[in-house]
Amino acid sequence: QMAVAPLPEEIDGKALKRRLYDEYRVEIPVTGSIDKPLIRVSFQGYNTHDDLEALMEALEHLMPKMMPAT
Repeated sequence: QMAVAPLPEEIDGKALKRRLYDEYRVEIPVTGSIDKPLIRVSFQGYNTHDDLEALMEALEHLMPKMMPAT
């Protein structure tokens, strides 16, 4: 299955992609234009439920840290 989801405009997609891999070893496309970052999730037969959990945990930790302080 494949899905594309928008990310908050404040998120630097390139930085998120880099941190997902560097800190969590999760490799996933983050695309879109500068003001409309998108994350593309594609699960194949070799992916497991643990892979999904790793992605969700990584996003839960990184997203708040990458949002600008208000």
